[in-house]
Amino acid sequence: MIINITGFLTDFTEGQRQIKLHSATVTVGEALNQLWQMHSGLRDRVLNEQGLLRPHVNIFVDNENIRRKELLETSIVQAREITILPSVTGGTGRIVNGS
Repeated sequence: MIINITGFLTDFTEGQRQIKLHSATVTVGEALNQLWQMHSGLRDRVLNEQGLLRPHVNIFVDNENIRRKELLETSIVQAREITILPSVTGGTGRIVNGS
């Protein structure tokens, strides 16, 4: 299983964008627990204090968002990869003329 890390989250994986898990896992939550063992600082950026997925972070199993499935209990038995994608926000939403 490969976990893809995107955006600012690579600051917490020593710049690694892909992390290979070596042990078999059944759910997203189990895979993430392995990831936390390798990169503990990443956990608090992905999960809140209750262990739930933060609202500004999306996790995909292959191309399926786990928010449309069983969240951290989503099965990954047939999956090839997990992608952790933080939302990008900011800006004013208006275009400013350069002159």
